[in-house]
Amino acid sequence: MMDELMEVEEWIEDEEFIEDSWMELEKARGEKVIKCTKKKKLKASKNNSIEELIIIFEDTDNLDIEETYGVKINGKSIIVGQHDRNNTSFKEINVKKLKGKRFLEYVAGQIEDISGPELKLTLAFEKGYSIEISDYSLIEEYK
Repeated sequence: MMDELMEVEEWIEDEEFIEDSWMELEKARGEKVIKCTKKKKLKASKNNSIEELIIIFEDTDNLDIEETYGVKINGKSIIVGQHDRNNTSFKEINVKKLKGKRFLEYVAGQIEDISGPELKLTLAFEKGYSIEISDYSLIEEYK
């Protein structure tokens, strides 16, 4: 009985993380990128590195033009790129090229890989720009 209760609590915590994560991305939808940075971090628990992406958006929902809104995302791999006109190829680019592009949509899911299930998150921007994130572990407001 106690094990079942702990599983239910863990499931609820996971659901809350997912809802909060999507809420942060929902707030940023439709906003223009002011600044975008990407860096590698060494994970303390293992000798694995993770990547951190910070995107600062113009906050047009507020009436004060000086306001901004930031989102921080951590993942195993973060690739910023641009699709060609026919959407057939994806070319990796520098994150700075996202400046001035409007955030359009995000798609999240889980795919089965040789090493097991992997979480995937794609952020889509104007003019074919997108960010592909694998095994994301954190999506939160950046202040």
